[in-house]
Amino acid sequence: MMKTPILRRGFTLLEFAVTLLVAATVSTLLLNRFEFYREQAELAATRQLVGVLRTALHARASQLQAAGQTERLRALADDNPMNLLAQKPANYLGEFVAVDPGKIGRSGWVFDARDKSIVYLLPNAESFSFGTARLLRFKVEFFRAPEQRYVGLALNQVSG
Repeated sequence: MMKTPILRRGFTLLEFAVTLLVAATVSTLLLNRFEFYREQAELAATRQLVGVLRTALHARASQLQAAGQTERLRALADDNPMNLLAQKPANYLGEFVAVDPGKIGRSGWVFDARDKSIVYLLPNAESFSFGTARLLRFKVEFFRAPEQRYVGLALNQVSG
């Protein structure tokens, strides 16, 4: 009498373990890349907003100079640059005196009224590409070209 072979369906334990190992490895690699791309997107958004602020500042300074009101440029240098925007960004948290990231508790843009600078609080400073800096600080600075009568304003990065 001849035995009929038993047909098995499904995985063996070894096949299942290998499948889990491959899936875990691929997931780890994808999550690592996801963090990298999230940081790059955040950096691009930060640069884009700084560019918009620089453009708005330059446009307002040009308006004041064209109207012959160059004395108001110094007051504009002390004002919050976010006030130049028609709509503030969604991650703008407001004005603070002596910005302390631990007390604010969220990431986003704030205006430090103490030293008249705009500050970006990083959401994950330990892994962010800027190193160990907890914030990026930009300040509007008044300047006068010595060889010309040109005066103007510039939004410069001062830390981070």
